[in-house]
Amino acid sequence: MKKTLLVIAAVAFLAGCSSAPKVNEFGIVENAAVTVKKAGPEETWAEFAGAVERNRADVVKELLAQGVSPNTLVEDGDPALVRAIRMDNQPVIKLLLAAPGIDVNTQSRLGEDALMLAAFKGDKELFNTLLARGAKVNKPSGWTALHYAAAAGRLEFVQMLIAQGADINVQTRAGVTPLYMAARMPSRKVVMELLKNGAFRDLCTDRGESPADAARRMGDEDLAKYLAVEKCVRPAARPFQTELPTISNQPRVNYP
Repeated sequence: MKKTLLVIAAVAFLAGCSSAPKVNEFGIVENAAVTVKKAGPEETWAEFAGAVERNRADVVKELLAQGVSPNTLVEDGDPALVRAIRMDNQPVIKLLLAAPGIDVNTQSRLGEDALMLAAFKGDKELFNTLLARGAKVNKPSGWTALHYAAAAGRLEFVQMLIAQGADINVQTRAGVTPLYMAARMPSRKVVMELLKNGAFRDLCTDRGESPADAARRMGDEDLAKYLAVEKCVRPAARPFQTELPTISNQPRVNYP
């Protein structure tokens, strides 16, 4: 269920209003040269969030010019750029990437960033653009672009991330590794690529599941046997993360 955030980050009061009488479903005044009605912060946030959601690049452009931060959190706690990528709203994506002050590493409340979604979706042009803009392939903890590329079985993106220095054995708070996600797909090509580059087979989740267990649960017994270890190593005790991040247009996956 979608939840509209009531907390507004980095939003300014807008100046000016339109003389045109037509008002669209966002409460935004429309005319040939798009202008936005004068509003308080909460109303302004709703206009910006709605414009990002509906792919209204013209309205987004006007609001940015009026002082709204391109890094504002919109629907479901997504930064505007992450939301636009999730919705595949290309005009808004391009506009936000060109906006002064854009931070491509801004994360959603679930810890997702733009590079993670680009890797999952297999958008190579966007992926390379984000890297050129300083997108980080590694994080101190949590889900990374390598997890997402492995989860989607995207071998080319796994290879590109490794070339960029991605941590092969990075674990989430629940102990999930990219190898675990590749085995869960299951994607043998990605599994082999990760192993070739130093992935550990014996890193298991907080619940004691190894990559071999993940492959077995998905019905790939041969891969499970190949990944089998006598004993797996659990991560240090951390708060258990019960749910994988939800990615747009994909079914929600509950872990494990």
